[in-house]
Order: sequence, then C-alpha cells, then structure tokens
Amino acid sequence: MRLRGQIVRRAALMLIALSVLSAAPLLRAQDLVDNALAWLPPGTIALEYSRLSALRGLPQYSSLRTHYLGRNLRILEQSLSKLGIQESDIDEMVLGWQSLSQKKWMRYEGLASGRFDAAQLDRSATASGLKAQKVDGHNAYCIPSDPNSTCVVVLSDSLGIFAPMPMLEVMLKARDDPPASPANPELERIAQSARSSAPIWGVALGGGVSNWFKAWMPGEKNLQMDWAAAFKDVRALSYTVQARDEVHLNIKLDCDSTRAASSVRQLLEGLKLVQQLAWHTENPSQPNPFQDIEVASADRQVSFRLTADYTALESVGPLGKP
Repeated sequence: MRLRGQIVRRAALMLIALSVLSAAPLLRAQDLVDNALAWLPPGTIALEYSRLSALRGLPQYSSLRTHYLGRNLRILEQSLSKLGIQESDIDEMVLGWQSLSQKKWMRYEGLASGRFDAAQLDRSATASGLKAQKVDGHNAYCIPSDPNSTCVVVLSDSLGIFAPMPMLEVMLKARDDPPASPANPELERIAQSARSSAPIWGVALGGGVSNWFKAWMPGEKNLQMDWAAAFKDVRALSYTVQARDEVHLNIKLDCDSTRAASSVRQLLEGLKLVQQLAWHTENPSQPNPFQDIEVASADRQVSFRLTADYTALESVGPLGKP
C-alpha cells in the first residue's frame, strides 16, 4: 500500500508538472496581451498577437515569412537588427496601430518578449551611431531611418517595448502609473473575447477593419473600391491564423445590424468571385490559394474562412502594404 501511495503521488506530481509546463506559454501570452492592452495609447484601433517561437517550428516558416510578413514588420525587423535584436531573439509580440488619417495606413507600437541584453543593445547602438535618450528613467534608442520613427526600450532581459517617441512616453507612463480606467475599453473588450491559442490572432475596430482588408486583399489595386464605405457598418473584426498542414484563416465581423451583416456577406461573396476570376485570368496554370473560401452570416455577425495549401501560397507575391 505504501509503494502504491508513492506511485500515485509521483504520478500526480508528474501530471501537475506537465500541466504547468503546457500552460506556461499561454500564461506568458496572457501577460503580454494584458500589458499591451493596459499600456497602448488611447485611440489604438487594431491589435495583433503573434507567437513566433511556435511559428519557427513549422517546416514552412520561411515561406510564411516571405508571403505574410508585411512591409511594416520588415521595417521593424530591420530597425531592431541595428540594435542587435534578431528575429530569433523574439518569442512573442503584440502590435497595436494608431490611425494617421483615412487615406494613410496606421502607425504602430508594441511589446515583445524574448531574450534581450541591455548591455549588448547599447554596444550595437553605439556601433550603429545611435545615442540613448533618457525617457522616464529608461534608455530609449531611436532609429532615424525608420519611417515609423521607432524607438526601443528594454524593460528587462525578457521584455521590451517599441513605438514612436510620443507614443513611447505614453506607454511608459501607463506602465508606471496605471490609469483608473482602460485607455481603450472597446479594444480591450473585443480583444479579451477574441483571445486564442492560435499562433496569430488579432482584432480591429472601426476604420481599422477597412484598412485590414485593403492591406491584405490580393489584387486590391485592381478593384477600384471604396473600402471605408464598404465596411462602414462593421464595428469590429477579429481573426485567427492556424498554421498546420495547411493555413487556416478565420475572420469574424461584428456588424451594426442583421441587415448590415447580410450586405457585408454579399460583398465578401462578390469579392470572392472577382478574385477567383482575376486569378484564373492572370494565373491560368497555377492553383488558386484563395479557392477554398467560405462566407456565412448569422444575426449581426459575418464569418469568413479560408483554407490554403502551402504550395499554392508560393504563387502569391508578398502581401501587406503600409
């Protein structure tokens, strides 16, 4: 009986240890997202979480980066590399976007978790001719060549933040002196309900919805479409990207009314047909990676599901515009 009791206790301890280990990435993700929602400046209209440590384990990771790493993230990656921070140093990232105007894409800021060496960062900055600026007691390094005017602060050996200087100051102040009420209550509400175990997920509000579709729709320039008007009745967008044997993109659109949801569904069905016709005309001998699209609506919500094969995605040029 004593031996049996020891075996049971050991088994229980092993199960507890395994559950803690499996929950650790999720807990870290929650911490990073919670911090982002608390620190991002008021007026943030879009947020995206990505777990790079999980994506790097995919055999198709290089292809995914080629096709889905937008121009803004490429610029950010180049800026961080000047400070000695490589893509492989970052495990998780949360990006938030500010709207500049209806005609321009958005300015971004964010948080990253991983492995950061403040001393090495200072040496790399010096070698690149960058001088530290004191912001709220922290060393901030700003990249003059970055069109987003990105400045980087390492808060610890596992956490850093980046943003244009005015936004960086707002984020550091929110970190040191949390406001009594959320700076972005609607964004926080949508983000909390959209949280996912997927390696990539995100949300957008208001004008961020039309900007999201405009930036990521293949052949967008050929559509001659007023994207802001098309999605004016959509309050929020949430999405997840699962990368397994195939890429699975799931989008949910929350509309102002059932009638608006029906109109948006018809719009997406029309865009699907236009895209398929254009692809067949321009790439008659290549498989259409956007062939398997499902659009549906229920009450005030529209769902959009895309399943794409990695091989088919190789036919697509880089997506994502400023």
